Amino acid sequence: MKKTLAIAAVFATAVTAAQATEIVIYTGGAPTGEGSTYHNGMGLAVEEQLRTLAKPFGYEVKRIPSGGAVANAEACGKETENICFGIGQGGLEYGPVTAGNVQIVRNDLPGECAMAFTTEPRLPNWRSVMSNADRVTFVVPEGSGSEAFIRKVFAAEPTLQGKSPNFKYASGQQAIFDAIRSTRGALGVFYAYPNPTAGMVNAAADADMTIMGILSPAVAKGSNDFYLNRKAPYELSWFGLGETKTVQAMCSKALLFANMPEKLADTWAQGDFEEFLTKLKAMPADAFVPQDGPLAKLMREVETLSEEYGVSEMVTDLDRQVQQQF
Repeated sequence: MKKTLAIAAVFATAVTAAQATEIVIYTGGAPTGEGSTYHNGMGLAVEEQLRTLAKPFGYEVKRIPSGGAVANAEACGKETENICFGIGQGGLEYGPVTAGNVQIVRNDLPGECAMAFTTEPRLPNWRSVMSNADRVTFVVPEGSGSEAFIRKVFAAEPTLQGKSPNFKYASGQQAIFDAIRSTRGALGVFYAYPNPTAGMVNAAADADMTIMGILSPAVAKGSNDFYLNRKAPYELSWFGLGETKTVQAMCSKALLFANMPEKLADTWAQGDFEEFLTKLKAMPADAFVPQDGPLAKLMREVETLSEEYGVSEMVTDLDRQVQQQF
């Protein structure tokens, strides 16, 4: 009887240890996640995998809308109670990663593309944005990968040396659209998985805004994380129905962040976390395209539209496109 009670006590302790820690996944699309492919696409695929891994251990898995890639890295870097994952943007540097508070588990999630949208008639394409950078206001969520990417473009491009981007911060689709419509020379920046049936770029197209791809030869030259997608889609009824509208855009594979197991207060959870990380790293890349949900078919189809090139060819191609009025 005593032995039975002892075993029951150990089991109860184990369950309590697991239940004391949650698995949180920071995605994007704050405040609700509505229309965000980070949240409803890649985030859903990560959640699907983690739910399967965590089920025998008793952890609760939560997918949380957030401000974007930079905010995701910072949130996981500060997390000591919960196992934390976040989706990030390839080709950027993140302070929490450099500091050793966050690790990159995967760098091959479905590709994200840099696009922009505006109602400003003086900004018909990316070349006009580069030529009038002093007059342009970039509307982005504060702490997002979009903000970090524009800062990187300004730091890298020779024609922008000595200049700093003008930012107006807004979070949520409606707030961003309101800022674009109320500010002369405003340009909304979108760096995420291209979603031609929902999401911010699709809504911008429905609102008759001008859609353009963000192109930066200097950034491409400095990092092989980027590639050129000539067919980044932004508007279509559904595949096979209606016209598919696309733009040339710089893209990169997305990252999956995680906090460091040794920083968790719960030593029991540390061991479970290490096991999860090992299994996540061994999965095939297509494991991070959702199997269920409204974006599953879409993401598989859009992935086939990507055209990747070597860095040298891409830089030449980008240079040529930036000089064209497209």
